[in-house]
Amino acid sequence: MGVKMVVLDLDGTVLTSGNTLTERTLLAVKACIERGIIVTLATGRIFPSVLPFAQELGLKAPVITANGAEIRSPVDGKPLFTRPIPEDLAREIMTFFRKKGWYIQAYINDRLYVEQAEERAKDYGRLTFLEPVPLGEGLYTLKGDPVKLLSITPTTEEAVEVRKAVQDRFGNRLYAAVSNRLFVDMAHPEVSKAGGLRFLMDLEGIRRKETMVVGDSENDIP
Repeated sequence: MGVKMVVLDLDGTVLTSGNTLTERTLLAVKACIERGIIVTLATGRIFPSVLPFAQELGLKAPVITANGAEIRSPVDGKPLFTRPIPEDLAREIMTFFRKKGWYIQAYINDRLYVEQAEERAKDYGRLTFLEPVPLGEGLYTLKGDPVKLLSITPTTEEAVEVRKAVQDRFGNRLYAAVSNRLFVDMAHPEVSKAGGLRFLMDLEGIRRKETMVVGDSENDIP
């Protein structure tokens, strides 16, 4: 029994350091699709940041975004699955980060919200094609259920420390993982790329042994 579905991470895996797809990658994905293999993406990025690459790759299958918190069609943007962080928990988390003096940003309805449009927010916006929306103190009373929260740290060591502090404080109320070396991704506790993959496998009628997954970070580990 051969491979029927290939699932690819974006940052650090498919994308170059310049945030682009190589011709070799484009040709490899095209070859898989022409052989009838389903190719999709599983990433910590939110949908608007994923869509340009899904379109460039010619993908039609639903893509796993926000570490599995959202699964959407790259054809029409229709959500097939959504599991955000409840508003009250999100505010509690953001208040925790505020007291620690740590950076945090939130994603609601395809928008990126930050406290201040500081350099790391702008850099992240350029990387992900998202325009940061500065809210000042309003970030910590933001209404709505974020599909994910993200902290950006200066070093990988600090990212690991932040992740541990979050896990110690919130336990099984929250999913937290280090991605792209400097990011700490936070999502609903029932969310993961593995969970998103199971959803797609069931949707497409594909078994685990018929699936190939490629990634490079902690959030890529089932």
